[in-house]
Amino acid sequence: MTYPKRAVVVGVSHWHSTYDAAYVELLRDMNVDVVGIADENEEIVRNRAERFKVEPFQDYRQMIDRTRPDFIVALGRHVDMPEIFRHLVEIGIPFLMEKPWGIDDATVRELAELASKRNSWVCVPYFSRFTLWAEMARSMVQSGEVGAISHIVFRMIRPTMQRYVAWDSPWMLSKDQAGGGALLNLGSHGFDICRFITGEEPSVVSAVLSNVVHKSEVEDYAHVTLRTPKGIIFHNEVGYTLPTWPKNATDAEQKVAGEKAIVREVAGGVHILGPDRDEMVSVPDGYVGGCRRVLYECFERLAVGKPPPITAYDCARAVTLIHDAYRLAR
Repeated sequence: MTYPKRAVVVGVSHWHSTYDAAYVELLRDMNVDVVGIADENEEIVRNRAERFKVEPFQDYRQMIDRTRPDFIVALGRHVDMPEIFRHLVEIGIPFLMEKPWGIDDATVRELAELASKRNSWVCVPYFSRFTLWAEMARSMVQSGEVGAISHIVFRMIRPTMQRYVAWDSPWMLSKDQAGGGALLNLGSHGFDICRFITGEEPSVVSAVLSNVVHKSEVEDYAHVTLRTPKGIIFHNEVGYTLPTWPKNATDAEQKVAGEKAIVREVAGGVHILGPDRDEMVSVPDGYVGGCRRVLYECFERLAVGKPPPITAYDCARAVTLIHDAYRLAR
């Protein structure tokens, strides 16, 4: 891999700088030189700088001017993302920005239009696309192996939202700064997976929100039902209600139920069940998925002049569905 050589990370008060995706470590594991990190919060950026032995900046613009990176990972508070996005489009350096890019769908659509107009290279890391289940399900749907699809289930229930406080991102509990809760943060993966697997543009037909567990400003549970033009029902269930913290676990289910087969994610691989098959497909040795795969895809495509693997339009469409669900639920 020859590209990139130098990267910076903007907005390291976002938990994905250090936890879960852990972009700073991930970039280094991929032999990319992280030449700077930035955040307005001086205490957090200095902590990260000491932890990773990298130069800290409070002004991301100054960091980019001084370090001259050839790739940028942009994080930060959701409310701050539009300003960061516009600046990165203006300077023209390829970048990956964590979802949702803003706290309202109109702004995110405007950002996607700006990126298209300026021919900007920007990727959103919807990492759920890069699982063996999602890739197999998409392929089998496209080949007709599944037949007519009845419904698809996507469930992602994570531990308490208090983990964001422990991970130096307390702003995730604020509606003004985060824009929403579990639906905005976790549900976006489900909305993207629906489009990725079916190839259709779904609409929201029902939505319910709850915050009875944590009683926060933002929802800790959501269940949204989508329907595609062909009549596929998609159940998107997300929450911060798994009672395992401090164990960072996930209660998950991914399943495509069709006329000819059910394709279900199971521990260690994918289970395919049909009239004449009951097959377990194990995850191949060396399979790379998740956020690491997103970065690999980005770098491989940049090296040969291809567009990003997941586009600005993909982000805008998922965020619009999220806010359609908010409007319906409220």
